[in-house]
Amino acid sequence: MTKLLSLWLIITLTPTAQATEDTWPLEGQSRASGTFRQTVTDINGAVAFSSTGRFAALKPHHFRWEIESPDRQLLVATPEAFWQWDKDLDVVILRDAPDIADLPISAIWTGTLHDLPPSDAASGHLSDGLKNLSVRSPDENTIIVLFEDSLGQDTLFEFTLETGGVVTPSAFAVNLPDGVDFYDETSRSLGRAGVTE
Repeated sequence: MTKLLSLWLIITLTPTAQATEDTWPLEGQSRASGTFRQTVTDINGAVAFSSTGRFAALKPHHFRWEIESPDRQLLVATPEAFWQWDKDLDVVILRDAPDIADLPISAIWTGTLHDLPPSDAASGHLSDGLKNLSVRSPDENTIIVLFEDSLGQDTLFEFTLETGGVVTPSAFAVNLPDGVDFYDETSRSLGRAGVTE
Protein backbone atom coordinates (compact mmCIF):
# COMPACT_ATOMS: atom_id res chain seq x y z
CA MET A 1 0.00 0.00 0.00
CA THR A 2 3.02 2.31 0.07
CA LYS A 3 2.84 3.01 -3.67
CA LEU A 4 -0.78 4.13 -3.50
CA LEU A 5 0.30 7.00 -1.28
CA SER A 6 2.71 8.39 -3.89
CA LEU A 7 0.03 10.46 -5.53
CA TRP A 8 -1.12 11.95 -2.26
CA LEU A 9 2.37 13.08 -1.32
CA ILE A 10 1.75 15.94 -3.73
CA ILE A 11 -0.73 17.44 -1.32
CA THR A 12 1.96 18.22 1.29
CA LEU A 13 4.15 20.36 -0.98
CA THR A 14 4.44 24.13 -1.02
CA PRO A 15 6.41 24.99 -4.19
CA THR A 16 5.61 27.14 -7.18
CA ALA A 17 4.20 25.95 -10.48
CA GLN A 18 3.87 27.48 -13.93
CA ALA A 19 1.48 26.84 -16.78
CA THR A 20 3.24 26.85 -20.13
CA GLU A 21 0.19 27.74 -22.22
CA ASP A 22 -1.81 30.98 -22.39
CA THR A 23 -5.02 28.98 -22.08
CA TRP A 24 -5.09 26.32 -19.40
CA PRO A 25 -7.00 23.11 -20.35
CA LEU A 26 -9.29 23.25 -17.30
CA GLU A 27 -9.65 27.03 -17.09
CA GLY A 28 -13.23 27.84 -16.17
CA GLN A 29 -14.09 24.16 -15.70
CA SER A 30 -15.49 22.63 -12.52
CA ARG A 31 -15.15 18.94 -13.49
CA ALA A 32 -12.50 16.81 -15.12
CA SER A 33 -11.90 13.16 -15.92
CA GLY A 34 -9.52 11.04 -17.94
CA THR A 35 -6.53 8.76 -17.57
CA PHE A 36 -3.19 9.15 -15.83
CA ARG A 37 0.25 7.61 -16.02
CA GLN A 38 2.65 7.81 -13.05
CA THR A 39 6.37 7.24 -13.56
CA VAL A 40 8.97 7.32 -10.78
CA THR A 41 12.61 7.48 -11.88
CA ASP A 42 15.55 6.99 -9.56
CA ILE A 43 18.56 9.28 -9.16
CA ASN A 44 20.22 7.61 -12.18
CA GLY A 45 17.18 8.11 -14.41
CA ALA A 46 16.08 4.45 -14.37
CA VAL A 47 12.36 3.72 -13.98
CA ALA A 48 11.73 2.55 -10.42
CA PHE A 49 7.93 2.34 -10.56
CA SER A 50 5.09 3.08 -12.94
CA SER A 51 1.32 2.88 -12.77
CA THR A 52 -1.69 3.76 -14.90
CA GLY A 53 -5.32 4.42 -14.18
CA ARG A 54 -8.28 6.77 -14.34
CA PHE A 55 -9.12 9.95 -12.45
CA ALA A 56 -12.13 12.19 -11.87
CA ALA A 57 -12.40 15.51 -10.08
CA LEU A 58 -15.03 18.06 -9.09
CA LYS A 59 -13.62 21.46 -8.22
CA PRO A 60 -12.41 22.07 -5.61
CA HIS A 61 -12.92 19.32 -3.02
CA HIS A 62 -13.52 15.99 -4.79
CA PHE A 63 -10.83 13.76 -6.31
CA ARG A 64 -10.96 10.11 -7.37
CA TRP A 65 -7.89 8.14 -8.51
CA GLU A 66 -8.34 4.54 -9.65
CA ILE A 67 -5.03 2.78 -10.21
CA GLU A 68 -5.55 -0.07 -12.66
CA SER A 69 -1.99 -1.34 -13.13
CA PRO A 70 0.17 -2.81 -11.71
CA ASP A 71 -2.01 -3.01 -8.57
CA ARG A 72 -5.71 -2.20 -8.31
CA GLN A 73 -6.19 0.66 -5.86
CA LEU A 74 -8.73 3.41 -5.30
CA LEU A 75 -8.16 6.76 -3.59
CA VAL A 76 -11.10 9.09 -3.01
CA ALA A 77 -10.96 12.49 -1.31
CA THR A 78 -14.07 14.46 -0.38
CA PRO A 79 -14.66 17.29 2.12
CA GLU A 80 -15.68 14.60 4.62
CA ALA A 81 -13.04 11.88 4.22
CA PHE A 82 -10.06 10.39 2.44
CA TRP A 83 -10.50 6.73 1.43
CA GLN A 84 -7.65 4.38 0.48
CA TRP A 85 -8.73 1.02 -0.90
CA ASP A 86 -6.22 -1.63 -1.95
CA LYS A 87 -8.48 -3.86 -4.03
CA ASP A 88 -5.92 -6.64 -4.41
CA LEU A 89 -5.42 -6.93 -0.65
CA ASP A 90 -9.08 -6.13 0.22
CA VAL A 91 -7.95 -3.47 2.69
CA VAL A 92 -9.69 -0.11 3.15
CA ILE A 93 -8.37 2.75 5.28
CA LEU A 94 -10.48 5.80 6.12
CA ARG A 95 -8.52 8.94 7.04
CA ASP A 96 -9.28 12.58 7.77
CA ALA A 97 -9.98 14.67 4.68
CA PRO A 98 -7.19 16.98 3.54
CA ASP A 99 -8.05 20.60 2.74
CA ILE A 100 -7.68 20.05 -1.00
CA ALA A 101 -8.58 23.60 -2.06
CA ASP A 102 -5.38 24.93 -0.43
CA LEU A 103 -3.08 22.15 -1.63
CA PRO A 104 -0.89 21.89 -4.74
CA ILE A 105 -2.98 19.08 -6.21
CA SER A 106 -5.62 21.73 -6.91
CA ALA A 107 -3.16 23.30 -9.39
CA ILE A 108 -4.60 21.05 -12.11
CA TRP A 109 -7.49 23.51 -12.33
CA THR A 110 -5.41 26.59 -13.20
CA GLY A 111 -1.81 25.45 -13.60
CA THR A 112 -0.73 27.70 -10.73
CA LEU A 113 -0.58 27.59 -6.97
CA HIS A 114 -1.66 31.19 -6.39
CA ASP A 115 -4.34 30.04 -3.98
CA LEU A 116 -1.79 28.75 -1.46
CA PRO A 117 -1.70 30.75 1.79
CA PRO A 118 1.06 33.40 1.49
CA SER A 119 2.85 32.15 4.60
CA ASP A 120 3.19 28.66 3.10
CA ALA A 121 4.33 29.93 -0.29
CA ALA A 122 6.96 32.15 1.29
CA SER A 123 8.35 29.50 3.63
CA GLY A 124 9.66 27.15 0.95
CA HIS A 125 9.20 24.25 3.41
CA LEU A 126 8.70 20.93 1.65
CA SER A 127 7.30 18.17 3.81
CA ASP A 128 9.20 14.86 3.71
CA GLY A 129 11.96 16.42 1.59
CA LEU A 130 9.80 16.83 -1.52
CA LYS A 131 10.67 19.73 -3.78
CA ASN A 132 10.57 21.28 -7.23
CA LEU A 133 6.91 20.83 -8.06
CA SER A 134 6.07 21.93 -11.59
CA VAL A 135 2.72 21.89 -13.37
CA ARG A 136 2.47 22.41 -17.13
CA SER A 137 0.26 21.72 -20.10
CA PRO A 138 1.93 20.84 -23.41
CA ASP A 139 -1.43 20.70 -25.24
CA GLU A 140 -5.15 21.18 -24.65
CA ASN A 141 -5.72 17.61 -23.46
CA THR A 142 -2.67 17.06 -21.21
CA ILE A 143 -1.56 18.21 -17.76
CA ILE A 144 1.85 17.19 -16.40
CA VAL A 145 2.82 17.30 -12.71
CA LEU A 146 6.45 16.64 -11.73
CA PHE A 147 8.21 16.69 -8.36
CA GLU A 148 11.42 15.41 -6.75
CA ASP A 149 11.72 13.61 -3.40
CA SER A 150 14.48 13.63 -0.78
CA LEU A 151 16.19 10.61 -2.42
CA GLY A 152 16.50 12.43 -5.74
CA GLN A 153 13.71 10.41 -7.37
CA ASP A 154 11.42 12.21 -9.80
CA THR A 155 7.70 11.45 -9.87
CA LEU A 156 5.87 12.38 -13.05
CA PHE A 157 2.09 12.33 -13.49
CA GLU A 158 0.71 12.77 -16.99
CA PHE A 159 -3.04 13.39 -17.07
CA THR A 160 -4.90 12.92 -20.36
CA LEU A 161 -8.21 14.76 -20.22
CA GLU A 162 -11.43 13.37 -21.66
CA THR A 163 -13.62 15.75 -23.56
CA GLY A 164 -17.32 15.60 -22.80
CA GLY A 165 -16.86 13.33 -19.80
CA VAL A 166 -19.63 13.58 -17.22
CA VAL A 167 -18.52 13.66 -13.58
CA THR A 168 -21.21 13.62 -10.90
CA PRO A 169 -20.99 13.60 -7.08
CA SER A 170 -21.95 9.91 -7.10
CA ALA A 171 -18.50 9.13 -8.57
CA PHE A 172 -17.00 9.94 -5.16
CA ALA A 173 -19.19 7.62 -3.10
CA VAL A 174 -17.28 4.62 -1.73
CA ASN A 175 -19.39 1.47 -1.42
CA LEU A 176 -17.40 -1.32 0.14
CA PRO A 177 -18.24 -4.96 -0.55
CA ASP A 178 -18.56 -7.49 2.24
CA GLY A 179 -15.34 -9.11 3.38
CA VAL A 180 -12.89 -6.20 3.13
CA ASP A 181 -10.67 -5.36 6.10
CA PHE A 182 -11.72 -1.86 7.18
CA TYR A 183 -9.59 0.48 9.32
CA ASP A 184 -10.97 3.81 10.52
CA GLU A 185 -7.95 6.04 11.22
CA THR A 186 -9.84 9.32 11.39
CA SER A 187 -9.22 11.70 14.28
CA ARG A 188 -12.72 11.06 15.59
CA SER A 189 -12.25 7.29 15.76
CA LEU A 190 -8.84 7.58 17.42
CA GLY A 191 -10.15 10.04 20.00
CA ARG A 192 -7.75 12.83 19.06
CA ALA A 193 -8.36 16.23 20.62
CA GLY A 194 -9.49 19.19 18.57
CA VAL A 195 -11.54 17.23 16.08
CA THR A 196 -14.28 19.13 14.30
CA GLU A 197 -17.37 17.23 13.30
